[in-house]
Amino acid sequence: MMRKWTVLWPVLVGSVVLFAQGCADQGMLGLQDIIREEKNAGEAESTTEPREYEPEQPQSDSTQEQQDTREVSELYYAYHHLDGEKQKIYLEVLDALTGMKSGVPLSTLDKSVLDVVFACVMNDHPELFYTDGYQYTEYTIGGTVTGLTFSGKYSMTDAEAEQAKLMIEQRLAECFQQVPLHEDEYSTVRYLYEWLIDHTEYDRTAENNQNIRSVFLQGRSVCQGYAKAMQYMLQKAGIQCVLVTGFTNGERHGWDLVRVNGEYYYLDPTWGDASYASGGTESALDGFVPPINYDYFLVTTDEITRTHSIEKVVELPLCTAVDDNYFVREGLFFDSYDAARLALVFGSEATREAGYVTLKCGSSEAYEQMMRTLIESQAVFDFVDRQGESIAYTSNEEQRTISFWNI
Repeated sequence: MMRKWTVLWPVLVGSVVLFAQGCADQGMLGLQDIIREEKNAGEAESTTEPREYEPEQPQSDSTQEQQDTREVSELYYAYHHLDGEKQKIYLEVLDALTGMKSGVPLSTLDKSVLDVVFACVMNDHPELFYTDGYQYTEYTIGGTVTGLTFSGKYSMTDAEAEQAKLMIEQRLAECFQQVPLHEDEYSTVRYLYEWLIDHTEYDRTAENNQNIRSVFLQGRSVCQGYAKAMQYMLQKAGIQCVLVTGFTNGERHGWDLVRVNGEYYYLDPTWGDASYASGGTESALDGFVPPINYDYFLVTTDEITRTHSIEKVVELPLCTAVDDNYFVREGLFFDSYDAARLALVFGSEATREAGYVTLKCGSSEAYEQMMRTLIESQAVFDFVDRQGESIAYTSNEEQRTISFWNI
């Protein structure tokens, strides 16, 4: 008997409420939700005997040895956090999807591992933008599984995918003309983060918004498109990055885990885009919200989990490093109220040119102290001479940041 299953890859489709971010679940299928299409082999072939699974010819010892010793780049986090058996299946699935193949024999008879392995492949490889899901076919004799084959579900033909790849690479080449690849990794990540946000608008109606085509070919996307595009660029720059999925405010969302200068951080490019905060619409805040928000740029596990609930397909590291957090690197991080340092920040050329500045506090106590002193006691006017004019500000208690405009 032959049974065929189709598994649809879950999508992340966004809806936005100002400062209550999350990608809404619209018709989303979880990994456990499958459409079953059952067909007996005897219906296609006039025989009462069950159809046996016939695998490809055994590989030569040299070919098998090559597979066993195949090196996979450290860029691919999920692969390196699977056990040996699942790594082998991962490579079989990856090769099938890369070649847009169908009916590929797998080295396992256990269909229960396919969801995890497929998710790992997709979370590692944003270049598989043409993949929508997969099918597997199970072959049995007398109730005993004798074989399992894998087929990808593709949204375009091979020729269409190749054309899209060329167009994406052309777009990426424009970006990489200015990438500071020879500086430390922080500079590269920051440049690509800013480029992505500058060239993308949050748009729930954008086509292909679950993959990188929406970003590089349309300039409009939602959270998963942002996260995969960020991952794609970072991997091109030689920086390890993996897609992370989960929930924010009860809605599905996607972001990134990145290794920068040897340490792991979380990064959410969607939440860094002002067009996401405003829901892609005009707002009274449009004149005040900076185009790029760094509250979720290279943050710790503690910081990301205040607002993001993580789905762990594989084990993820506990991120505790802060050295490459934006606010730490740019001298905008405060453990306590420090008038001398604040004077330097508000008086800096960077702040004057931007017309705004965001400060981050290292603890709830420091945040409360800064709010009391700068806002309630209006000490901000000690650093900005407005002479009777107002200064606009907003604050994020969860991330302990305070932003000032009109300065």
